Amino acid sequence: MSDIPEADKLEHYPHPRDCAHLIGHEAAEKVFLDNFNSGRFHHAWLVTGAKGVGKASFAYRAAKFILSQPEGGGGDLFGPPDSLDVAEGTPSLALIRAGSHPGLAVLRRKYDPKDKKVPTVIRVKDVRDLANFFQLTVANDHWRVVIVDPVDEMNSNAANAILKILEEPPERTLFLLLSHTPAGLLPTIRSRCRQLALRPLGDDAMRNVLAPYSETISPDQLDMLLALAEGSPGKALQMLDAGGLDIFAGLLDILKEYPRLDAEKMHGLADLAAKKDGEGVYRTFCELYPWWLSRLVRTGSQEFDKSSPLLPGEQVVMQRLLNRHAPHKWADLWEAGNRLMKKADSVNLDRKQVVLNLFLNVERMN
Repeated sequence: MSDIPEADKLEHYPHPRDCAHLIGHEAAEKVFLDNFNSGRFHHAWLVTGAKGVGKASFAYRAAKFILSQPEGGGGDLFGPPDSLDVAEGTPSLALIRAGSHPGLAVLRRKYDPKDKKVPTVIRVKDVRDLANFFQLTVANDHWRVVIVDPVDEMNSNAANAILKILEEPPERTLFLLLSHTPAGLLPTIRSRCRQLALRPLGDDAMRNVLAPYSETISPDQLDMLLALAEGSPGKALQMLDAGGLDIFAGLLDILKEYPRLDAEKMHGLADLAAKKDGEGVYRTFCELYPWWLSRLVRTGSQEFDKSSPLLPGEQVVMQRLLNRHAPHKWADLWEAGNRLMKKADSVNLDRKQVVLNLFLNVERMN
């Protein structure tokens, strides 16, 4: 593949199309395979789940399987397939990994060479370009597959355009629409698809997925990473790449001084987010700040010994904050923080000032 930025790839990690084994989603794979073998295979699937949980890896695995089926599909001399596995050396496998299979179309935010950036949405032009893909003759009764990753990022015109295609789908074409937030989609899109939910991975599965990338962190750090990622391998890898463990430790270190926060520490963290290459730090902080406040609210709404296991240092900080204000007050702060971060993205506010204001909002609670 070229060096053109890909919106559906985590920097420094393999692309989902290169995923050889998908850990933790065996139940979802069985549902998909059973439906394929039933003879009443649904033409459109809405694959849902948290960001980074493995939806794209599942979609490419399903595409490899479908596009490797013999003429007419439905198995071979040994009966219907019992796995989505595709044997190494299968021609379609190499083509998909190279991003050049003529039977696979992927709708995603594509790099714009004119603007020299990846747009923020999937545009209607991207959907209309599928017309050329559908005009191609399907050789030997083979399938075509369309992956939309994710459908949440379509603008309204693009969403309506894909809906029209789903209403009158081309023959022997499988649609795999990936969604982090299916409730926000057009109800008519949801109604045209069979939904398949990918659940968060358990700790054992997460450890297996992260094993090649977590050799340099301690067992305690890995436990913390699992808690922060909440069953999402993609989120865990982003945390590792952006120094999320240190950012979270820094967040707790600042909050433990409540009601008066350490200005030097606040500025230190804000400066990291404001650096030219600090976008990852900023985004990670903007994930962790509301995530931890919601965790604080949940814990404060029940007894500590009945809440989810807490990370080292969390209980002391939580008790300090909850001794000052009831959980609903911290829920108000969570809401205010989300509003600020949303506004920051819409009008491109200074990253350092956003981080400082989020902490100052905590101080103003006093």
